[in-house]
Amino acid sequence: MRRSVEVSGKTVEEILERASRYFDVPKENLSYEVLSESRGFLGILVPRTVRVRVWVESDNNQTEESVPIGVNKEEPGNEFARENSNLTSENLEEENFQDLEKAREEIREFFENLIEKMNINIEYHVRENGKKVFLDIDGEDSGLLIGKHGETLEALESFLKILLVKNGYAHIGLDVDVSGYKKRREETLTKLACKMASKVIQGRRRFKFEPMNARERRIIHTTLKDHPRVITYSIGEEPERRVVVDLKNEKRKESNQRKHPTTRKKPRN
Repeated sequence: MRRSVEVSGKTVEEILERASRYFDVPKENLSYEVLSESRGFLGILVPRTVRVRVWVESDNNQTEESVPIGVNKEEPGNEFARENSNLTSENLEEENFQDLEKAREEIREFFENLIEKMNINIEYHVRENGKKVFLDIDGEDSGLLIGKHGETLEALESFLKILLVKNGYAHIGLDVDVSGYKKRREETLTKLACKMASKVIQGRRRFKFEPMNARERRIIHTTLKDHPRVITYSIGEEPERRVVVDLKNEKRKESNQRKHPTTRKKPRN
């Protein structure tokens, strides 16, 4: 019987290593066929991906059985999948754990070089949890990495995410925080959203927040999403995109007026 799997990875060599562990045979005993090869936008932000079918021949003459790595099929008659489902899951968990460790090390090395070149006095800790890497920053000069309304912090986090994607860790999340700034900012925005909602109700006039990044806009929307009397929506283009708080009835009335404009009759002479 031919046992086969379809695997995606950055290189054929990496795929054969994984398939070797999956089948528990030396790489020399594997046969393979490249099914597709793609590269992301300009080959920069998304890494090269190769999809390969790998197979190994067994001694009996049964028909070919194909199970993609990571798919736990439990169909009747698929004895191979059932026998190896635990092994596949364990292999994938081990690979994810190794990827987390490698991604954490990538972040640590880059950030260490960055602060050395900047010559600033900060402390940092890189850790992983689940499917995410966390970079926690503190220290005397940590405020330099926050910037106005967190702009520097946002830029740093975005750059590090691109670094992970470029190095093949697009599936790993990242969260960067400086001296607990994100939590404090979330608390501030939550209180501000409630305060502005009250003002909109009292003054019966909509309120426009200052431009915010997507994460902060989401905090405003989430805070007021179940409010009985106000509605939130975003207007403008990045980086000037901002949240508007408006009365629900006023927003509906404005929408209806745009759809069905009223026409005035000319007065008779």
